Amino acid sequence: MDAADDIARPVPPAPLGLRGALLESRQRWRDFAGLAADLAFETDARGCFTFLAPEQVLGQPAAALLGEPARELLLHPEPNPFLAQAPARDLRAWLRQADGEPACFSFAVVPLADAMGRIVGLRGTGRDVTAETREAEAQAAALRRARALETLVRRVRRQVLAPRMLAATLESLGPAVGCIGAALLEFSPAGQPQVIQRHGEEPGPLLPLIASLMTEGAPAYAEGPDGERLALLPHPQRLVPRHALLAWRGAGGRPFDADDRHLLGAAADLVFVALGNQVLQRELELQARTDPLTGLLNRRAFLEDLARRLDRLQGTTPGKRVGALLFVDLDNFKSLNDRMGHEAGDQALVAVGRLLRDIVRPTDLVARLGGDEFAIWLDGADADAAGMRAGAICRTGVMLLPGLVPQCGLPLTFSIGATMRREDGSDTPDSLLARADAGMYAAKRAGRNGWRFAPEG
Repeated sequence: MDAADDIARPVPPAPLGLRGALLESRQRWRDFAGLAADLAFETDARGCFTFLAPEQVLGQPAAALLGEPARELLLHPEPNPFLAQAPARDLRAWLRQADGEPACFSFAVVPLADAMGRIVGLRGTGRDVTAETREAEAQAAALRRARALETLVRRVRRQVLAPRMLAATLESLGPAVGCIGAALLEFSPAGQPQVIQRHGEEPGPLLPLIASLMTEGAPAYAEGPDGERLALLPHPQRLVPRHALLAWRGAGGRPFDADDRHLLGAAADLVFVALGNQVLQRELELQARTDPLTGLLNRRAFLEDLARRLDRLQGTTPGKRVGALLFVDLDNFKSLNDRMGHEAGDQALVAVGRLLRDIVRPTDLVARLGGDEFAIWLDGADADAAGMRAGAICRTGVMLLPGLVPQCGLPLTFSIGATMRREDGSDTPDSLLARADAGMYAAKRAGRNGWRFAPEG
């Protein structure tokens, strides 16, 4: 063995006395505890600190905490890891740092016992898990939001019709964000809200406050007159009329936190999409039922509505004749089209539609069947009322129609056929139309510009 080997061989430490060995053991324990944990401690039978490491604990000198009750570090009285009566791991508690900020610690503790087995203190370590706890809470919150939103979307997707989509969204807000009520609001030009659909509690007492919350056009969270928690989410587009989603918790309820607001924003998006679908659906239904030129019912819609009216009349007193049908034809319309073109013809048809709409009651049905042919169902009319209405239409036509297209050269008048619902209730929409049509041709053969009851048959 050469000199180099002598240099490389470690020199054994000098023998230590008993006191030195104890000091070294304690220092070794402190070093290991400091490496493994953010806090190492011992308490006595009174629950006061007798040992603390490292030198700075929660932003303050460890020496200042010695002799102080360990519970003073707790942000909340429970849970209290310093009262453990048996060995335990991963006891979590929130502590208060010197700057007042909270910190979550995971504790591992073991009680200290005397020779009689009585607990005389506690020994333990703590690890700062604030960051991972916050992350776990954020992930849990995101999962809750995702599940709540998934439930919300699933309930809405089950609905086929737009009004039910709206209802399903409002119904889902209760369990999703703990609301006692939700409503879709529409605002008048003066800014006054009215409820067009709701679920849960009646929002009436809250409405006086709502107008002021709409001024910014951004989501608003406020307190109601009795301490209710309000969330108002306006439609992002400033359409006319304006709409907003209102959701609220009862008096004393907790404020809407970030998770709640996230869900409310998603729910509002669904509400406004469903609202747009409902508007579109109504427009399509209107187009499917309406004559595009005059705005009156088209033939199909008229026959469907008339069939429903006749079905309801089946329950009336037998033998009672209720309701009359007028078949209205515009005289000399073909000549007008031939001489002056379709634009003048369309102008005349629009004027006829307006005239007929103005002369009937809101409970009556009026339709353009096609070309220059129109039909009117006079709800509840008897023969006298039907005759009076047909005569009034003819007189009004004579007064107003010539002024529409003065260059026509031929008079624009009406030929009208009238028929009553049969006493036995056997009529269908088609049978009524056929009889009224026959009455209209009888009026034309009689010289036009007049009306006739259909011949009985």
